[in-house]
Formats: sequence, structure tokens, C-alpha cells
Amino acid sequence: MACSSSEGFWRLGLLAAILLRDGEELMLAVVDGTGLMALGFALPLTYRLFFLLIEPLATLAGAYYAFFDQQIYLNLTHAASAPSPVPLGTSIAMSQLANLYFAFALSEALILRSTSDLGVWKAVLFCLLVADFGHLYTVRVLGPGIYWSVSDWNAIDWGNIGYVYFAASMRIAFLAGFTGFQVDGPETWLDFHKNEFQPKPFGDYDVDIKIECCGVCASDVHTISGGWGKQHYPLAVGHEIVGTAVRVGPKVTLIQEGQRVGVGAQSYSCLDCRQCKNDNETYCRKQLDTYGAVWPDTGIVSQGGYSSHVRTHEHWVFPIPEALPSTVAAPMLCAGLTAYSPLVRNGCGPGKKVAIVGLGGIGHMGVMFAKALGAEVWVISRTHAKEEDARKLGADGFLATADAGWNEPHVMTFDLIVNTASSFDGFDLDAYLSLLDVHAKWVSVGLPEDDGIKVRNQTFLNNGCFFGSSHLGSRKEVLAMLQLAADKGIRTWVEEMPISKENLATALTRVHKNDIRYRFCLTDYQDQFGA
Repeated sequence: MACSSSEGFWRLGLLAAILLRDGEELMLAVVDGTGLMALGFALPLTYRLFFLLIEPLATLAGAYYAFFDQQIYLNLTHAASAPSPVPLGTSIAMSQLANLYFAFALSEALILRSTSDLGVWKAVLFCLLVADFGHLYTVRVLGPGIYWSVSDWNAIDWGNIGYVYFAASMRIAFLAGFTGFQVDGPETWLDFHKNEFQPKPFGDYDVDIKIECCGVCASDVHTISGGWGKQHYPLAVGHEIVGTAVRVGPKVTLIQEGQRVGVGAQSYSCLDCRQCKNDNETYCRKQLDTYGAVWPDTGIVSQGGYSSHVRTHEHWVFPIPEALPSTVAAPMLCAGLTAYSPLVRNGCGPGKKVAIVGLGGIGHMGVMFAKALGAEVWVISRTHAKEEDARKLGADGFLATADAGWNEPHVMTFDLIVNTASSFDGFDLDAYLSLLDVHAKWVSVGLPEDDGIKVRNQTFLNNGCFFGSSHLGSRKEVLAMLQLAADKGIRTWVEEMPISKENLATALTRVHKNDIRYRFCLTDYQDQFGA
């Protein structure tokens, strides 16, 4: 239970040795007064005070007594009360080794959660093992009575009660990893396992979010089933996230702790390239997805919203307007943005005739946003099965491609067509493009697993139409979209389902079969991950 003079030296030495891997960052952190940093890992103020003020002072005091008044030092460490004669050097060594256990508990909390370097993990765990042996040897020589003979404790012993509590609190705060429902591969893509995982190192501009709910996107199915190719497993998907910001980096200015926020399908861009500086950050060459991306210099794979928490750069964290319920807002962060961005970028508004191809998760959002922007909105679907839904969503007209000559009354009358369909079996592209006015635009946002649309140059000659695509949207567009939804009372058609291993399998199976109108949203996260 006793405190040793060199304990602080051991701890500071260990920290210095590991932090030399990033020594320049450490020096800047200390000089700037931002606190002790380990590979981008910021300690709270109370811990900074301990490491940078209280601990050095205690170390100096212990060193003084160890070298100039050894009798007081031995009394403080209980070495003088050993049941058998123990050499002075052995007494001091035992005392130091015993207390290294607590020193390494603190260091472990600081270091192991701030690096993915396996060598560092092995080194610290080896030191912990040595400290454990030293601790057992000390108990054997001094006797276990030093732990329960409370009447014999001195001030140092009582102080160590707080010291142990302090170490435990750090372990809880920093060693508790994020937890999520992951799959191990495409062969077992419906078999979810609740696992702990390591997020990327916490950076100055990062925000930790405790997740409240998450939409289920078709992208989740395409990803874990292998439809979009090889992925990094084990993997937790989900990128329509709403929750509470529980931790913000020291340089974060866009988000406040305790704020209700959302995260979509993108979690990083460089913010420095030409695209980023022109509100096209979703097209940044360095952009990273919310799940399945490998964070540079770490090897850590990003994990999505089927999890307890998510860690994201503040630029990709969005405040949710109070008027929007969380389960309504969540699907807007991918499906909604995927529809909204091509609409506003291509002139959707009053006096425009706009068509939405496909009435699904993205399509039903497209209808509502196009109508809210003031356009005349039509829905194009294979059959009339969803016509009633389209009208309820606000569509002014409905076309079913199963009808003979379905396109002829509307040839060259549309200003914009947004295609949200993810299957192109039997797709007559010439008939669709014939609907467009001169130089009007066709924008595809659906991502099929097969080869997609095949085009011929001759297809574009009759009206000179433009053919393109769209990827998500900018931060500016996300904020505008959420505000529009709040102002216009737009409500996602959502089916809520408590998150669990079984319900995830059910939800993704139904999405795979297109058996949902028109979005799932996973809820009751506190039941699986705690309050």
C-alpha cells in the first residue's frame, strides 16, 4: 500500500519513452498549456494537474527523504516493519515494485487507448507483469497484514486509497472501448455479434457521440453481404446516426458537449483541397466513410452506427433542429442528403418539372424535398403499386413504366430527373431520357451491385440532355436540408425497431427484399449498450 520515491520517476520515464515516438507533439502540447498528450490523446484537466503538478512535487518530496533521511522513508514505506531482517536495498526495491502496479495502471489507461502500435501494448503489458510479481513478492516478505491492519496505516497509506480509486477511474474513462454489432464476413452477413472495438485516436477536432438511434440503409446490406466487393471485417455498419455529443476536442467550435447531433455516411475530408474549399468536400480525394474506411497511420477500421458510440471530425457532425424527432432526422443524413443535394445543385424549384425514379428510402425523401423546394413533382415506378403512397408524399403525378407508351405524353417536358433505383433489369434508358427537355439533366444516385446502366451516344442526340451522378452532399447542404425539413414539417416514413442481434438480421433481410416503406430506424440503444 505504500508509496515509493522513485514511483513517479518510473511513471514519467515510461511515458517519456513511449511519447518519444511523437516527441514534437508532446513538447508543443506542454508548451501550449493544452495538457499532456499521447498521440493525439488529450487528458481532462484533473488528470493533467495530477501528472504535471501534484505528481512531480510528490516525487521530489519522496526523493528527498529516500536520499537524505532514509529512516523516515522506510517508516513511510513500512519496509522497516518487515517480519524478518531485510537488506536496505531489497526493502526499497520491494516497495518500489509493489507500487509500480498502481503506476502502470495509470500509464496503461493513458497509453493503451492512445495507440494502435502492438509493440507499445506488449511493452506495457510486460511491465505490468513484472510489477505484479514485485507486488506478490512484497506481500510475501512484509506479510499480507499491511493490507487489513488499518490501525497501522500511515498518511501515505490512506492517500493511496484515493490513488487506487484514481487509477480505477482512469481505466473506466479511457479503457472502456466502444461496443457494436459486427459481422465477420459476407458468408455470415446476417449473423451479428456484439464486440468491443477500438476507435481511432481522439483528435483535437473530434467529437464522441453516444448513439441514440440509427437508420438502416441499403448501403449497409450491399457492404456486409459482399455486393460491393471486399471489405474490412469484423465490421459494424450504419451511417444514419443521431445521438448526443459526450466529448469534444479542445479545438472543436461547431459542436457543444451535450448537443443532439447527427452523422451521415462521410466522416472525414482534408478540408484543404480545391474541392473542400468550394463546398464539394464530399468529392475530396482523401474523404473517408463513416464505416469500413482505414484511418491513415493507424490501421484502425472505422465502425458505423450499429454501435454504442461513434467518433467523428466536427465538420461531419451536424446539430439536429429541435423540431425534428431523432428517428425522423436519422434517415435524412444519408438517404435524405443523397436526394437533396442533386435537387438543389440542379435547379429544383418553382417553375421546374422534376421526376423521381424509384420510390424507396431515397426516392420518398426526394419527393418530399422536391415538393418543399417548390417544384412540380412526378414519381416514375415500375407499376402502380406505390401510386397512393406517392400522392400522400406530395407527388403531383405518377408514371408506371409497365403501362404501354408511358412516356409519350411527357416527352421533352422534364427539367430534371433524379434516378434513385438500385436495379436496372429491363431498364429502357432511351425512354427515360426522352422525357428531358433540351440540355436538361438526368442524375443517378442509386448504386446497383451489377454493371448498372449502359448508354449509347445516340441516346443523347434528340435533346442534348446531360447525364451524371451525385455523391452525398456538403456540410452546408446538410444543415440547409435539416432546416428545410424542420421548417416545412417534412417527416421520414420510418419503421422503428429496437436494436438487437435478432432485429438487425430481420431488418437487413427485409431491406434486401425491399420489404420496407420506406426506412428502418434502430432504437432503444440504452437497452443494449447502457444508459
